[in-house]
Amino acid sequence: MKRPFLFVPVFLMAGAVSALANVDSGLLALVPAGAKVIGALDVTRARNSDFGQYLLAKAQADDVHFQEMINETGFDPRRDLQNIVFATSAPAGGTGSSGSFAILARGNFDQNKIRALATSKGHGTIVLYGGVDMIVDAKSPAQQTAIGFLDVGVAVMGDLNTLKQIIDNRAAPTVLDSDFKSKIQNIGTANDAWFVSTVGAPNSWGASSGQPGPGQAQMKALQGVVQASGGVKFGATIDTTIDAVTRSAQDAQSLSDVIRFMASMVQMQRQSDPRAGILANALDGMTLQNNGAAVHLAVSMPEKSLEQLAESGAAHAGAAH
Repeated sequence: MKRPFLFVPVFLMAGAVSALANVDSGLLALVPAGAKVIGALDVTRARNSDFGQYLLAKAQADDVHFQEMINETGFDPRRDLQNIVFATSAPAGGTGSSGSFAILARGNFDQNKIRALATSKGHGTIVLYGGVDMIVDAKSPAQQTAIGFLDVGVAVMGDLNTLKQIIDNRAAPTVLDSDFKSKIQNIGTANDAWFVSTVGAPNSWGASSGQPGPGQAQMKALQGVVQASGGVKFGATIDTTIDAVTRSAQDAQSLSDVIRFMASMVQMQRQSDPRAGILANALDGMTLQNNGAAVHLAVSMPEKSLEQLAESGAAHAGAAH
């Protein structure tokens, strides 16, 4: 990696392709107040799953930049990363504001090596704040991103203001809204992968620019969602569930109609596209239910089929270059 400051996004990506995950209460307590979307990655559990082992076997061992990052930081996300929690304020409305975000990680970090590398190459400056040495990105003055090590084995990356907020409040655990906390507890403990969102899609997703174009109906249906959560359970079968709360029963029906339409489009291509064929087999048995303004979707896929889908996708990407 040319920018050692990017080591956290690198291990986020490495974890994300493994699984979104269970609940790390310690990291969750550091989530800044006002977060509207929270997700988690339990990389340890993911590594031990069959699909996690498959991905490790396919890891970027031959990527010289990835290996350079490991050598320079002493951090190998495939070995040293344990858990990640992601949180954002996720502003809605399409105003163009980026909102706050934080990526909180538990793992094994060589803090001194990372700090020295960031400063020696001019990619970051060390700023002491609240007893924490923050590595502040020197390349993005408009919206500065920073990394701080709040404790042994705990790293946080976020926009500068959010990181400062987390440092200020680290002695007083965040108290989440009871409904938000309940949703996280329910879906986080039942899945190896989860996210919870208490905000809907940006208004611009459903906005028409005069002529209805491809995907306009889908975007409008998504705009009707006001809350959502999802989870993935890894095993011999990969079970995925998504629950959405919409503005009304009519919006829920519209969302279900769009999901059925998209599934039918995939199923129609099962004979001509191997990737569509794999997905179609899973979609054949999907569960899609409405309950007033709520929509529940559940899809299961054999783990070996997910491997085949990954192989097929890689082959397709290689043929395109």
